[in-house]
Amino acid sequence: MSASSFGSEAAAPPHRWTRIAERGSLWGLRFTAWLLRAAGRGPTLVLVTGIVGYFFLTDRAGRHASAAYLRRVYATAAGREALGRAPTTWDSFLHYRAFALSIVDRLSIWFGKTEDFELEIHGFEPFDRLAEQKRGAIVLGAHLGSFDVMRMLAERHHTVVNVLMFTANAPHINQILRELSPAVDTHVISVDPDSVESVFEVRRCLARGEHVAILADRIEPGDRRRRGRVPFLGGEVELPQAPFLLASLLGCPVLLVLALRRGAQRYQVFTELLAEKVQLPRGGREEAVRELLTSYAARLEHHCQRAPYEWFNFFDYWGDGGGGTQTGRAESAPRDRVRT
Repeated sequence: MSASSFGSEAAAPPHRWTRIAERGSLWGLRFTAWLLRAAGRGPTLVLVTGIVGYFFLTDRAGRHASAAYLRRVYATAAGREALGRAPTTWDSFLHYRAFALSIVDRLSIWFGKTEDFELEIHGFEPFDRLAEQKRGAIVLGAHLGSFDVMRMLAERHHTVVNVLMFTANAPHINQILRELSPAVDTHVISVDPDSVESVFEVRRCLARGEHVAILADRIEPGDRRRRGRVPFLGGEVELPQAPFLLASLLGCPVLLVLALRRGAQRYQVFTELLAEKVQLPRGGREEAVRELLTSYAARLEHHCQRAPYEWFNFFDYWGDGGGGTQTGRAESAPRDRVRT
């Protein structure tokens, strides 16, 4: 979501994830999609396990990022309970494999094979209330669990969810999804950092009583001028202010929705109301936005601690070189208990 239209001219480089080339060939993705359609999930999962093993062995930076993240999770009481032991290289492999499984589920959803998915829904009441009022909301997600399950959930409840997204970093997977489902772009609002047209499209969607979903855990190219630093898993990270600035501009509620994988084609979906209406006072605008970002990050932390392998940010998320700490900013993870 572009934030350049909301103020601040302070320049800063975008997060490194936007410069990470999409790994894997278009042919490989097409073959995986073909195998899923022709042979089903069993053979596809075998293939995907082999593929993820290759990428795990060849992606040194990603392995280090995974290990740093898992150390941070293990440094919390809930994270230690979820992991069961100090994270090892095997846990990082399981982390990679969880991402691969989410891709298989994503392909299944875009194939329209959704009848076998089991959804355990927690807190759907805000959507029911908004439907009665014929109002739309900004729906925040993250690279935590499956964002595509939200699409399936919306279809089951006859709700329209439009996705505001930056697509330039992953052209291969997006091309595959278009081939699987020609209607994939029907409810996608593509972000152009140099244009405010997406803001007007969001306004039109909300006016129709539709929702607009945003992955709010990464700094997009257009967000680099408006960001906030907040606590997250023992350190501090930068998150985009734009989703909350947009909600303030349009006067709509802000919801958090996360779908976490709990088994084969089984997800728990959590919906939480982050703000009924975002109001940013002139005198304390920055602090009010930071409080909202802190609340969002705290909920991500809560779910990461309980589903640690579902976090899919395989890069130096804390900007500390992948070491798992930020000197002078965060408490160190208990390294004496950690093996990698």
